Amino acid sequence: MELMECPPEERLSEPMFDVGGLTTYCPETWDYTSCWPATPPDTSVRLGCPPIAMFHNVDSSARVVRNCSGDGTWGKFVYDACSASQDTVTDLSVFGGQSIEDMMFTQKVIQGARILQIVGLTTSFIAVVVALYIFHSFRSLRCHRTRIHQHLFLAFLIRLTLDLISTAHRFKNSIANPVGIYKVIPLCKFMELSREYARLCTFAWMFVEGVYLTSLLSTAVFRKPNFLIYYLIGWGSAVPFTLAFYVAMQKTHYEGCWPFSTDSGFYIAFIEAPRNFFLVLNLFLLLNIVRVLVTKLRESQTSETKQVRKAVKATIVLVPLLGIANLVWILNPPNGGNMIYVVLYYYGVLFLDAYQGFFLALLYCFLNVDVRATVKRKWQSWQNARNPYRAHGSVVTTTTDVRLSSMENNDGEWCER
Repeated sequence: MELMECPPEERLSEPMFDVGGLTTYCPETWDYTSCWPATPPDTSVRLGCPPIAMFHNVDSSARVVRNCSGDGTWGKFVYDACSASQDTVTDLSVFGGQSIEDMMFTQKVIQGARILQIVGLTTSFIAVVVALYIFHSFRSLRCHRTRIHQHLFLAFLIRLTLDLISTAHRFKNSIANPVGIYKVIPLCKFMELSREYARLCTFAWMFVEGVYLTSLLSTAVFRKPNFLIYYLIGWGSAVPFTLAFYVAMQKTHYEGCWPFSTDSGFYIAFIEAPRNFFLVLNLFLLLNIVRVLVTKLRESQTSETKQVRKAVKATIVLVPLLGIANLVWILNPPNGGNMIYVVLYYYGVLFLDAYQGFFLALLYCFLNVDVRATVKRKWQSWQNARNPYRAHGSVVTTTTDVRLSSMENNDGEWCER
């Protein structure tokens, strides 16, 4: 089997053994979990236990052992002692159910998927910032519906910012030499809690979108929505769940920055369950909205009904998108075996997760007919301001020009609600 060279950041700061004068020794090697230093023959190496995904609880005081035989070849690595919950690895030729070759392939796939994730998070971040700027800058786009959109975008922006910081730190961080936020455990925990809070808020604000659309269809006379209730749902409902998760994790024996906390029952109970609860509620709301909308469209095609229909289209696409991206994490990661499944799983999961913000901005802003008309009108005004002859000499000849010209005098007409 080919030995892997240790990443520079994973190497020990000082050599454990001096093998300079030896012709036979076990060379430095990396098993994608620990960096085993160059070791003299007939010697056992003991290293501190790293976080291991196969164990839900790692005993940081234990040691992992590997033997260097007399002929300079490494023996099997044994991580049994690292499990504080008495999990064992009965077959030492495998690690977490994977052969060493499968594990190396999986790690390479994960590294490639991480690059895709950073590109996706950056794209989503830029798209959400631009969408927020558009909704905030144009007076004709300011209304109750876009006000809710802005809070949803803001929740995504917070989440994307924290995800970018965390992902960038993960690339530089190592078990032996933690960097940045991973050096300060309280700061690291605060980052993780803030990420989970922001992620939960995105689901809460999607639920608010559904509640608002339902209110538009269920009332004969439109009333100004109670935004205090919307704020409590969108920003406040995530607080008790996040705090409960924090208290539960602090009271248990998880150490450090809660490695692999997503595998714990507390994460499922206080983080995943509320998210999926919001998804289920939103699904029922959307089914009811579609039912009422179809009934009203059959009876009459009022301007209000048409506006709600346009708003529902984007929401119907986004809810399944968010739902699939969230539910796919429940599936167990591939444990070796089918390489195609390994690639599809990691690339698919990280793609759906990283590009959510981009699809949100695309559906709620960039593809919206009224938003595009408003931006086009602004662009034409800017061009006319730069070229006075074009402004005075042009003649309105197309339907689009007439519509845009009309909007100049009816600012905000499409966004009455």
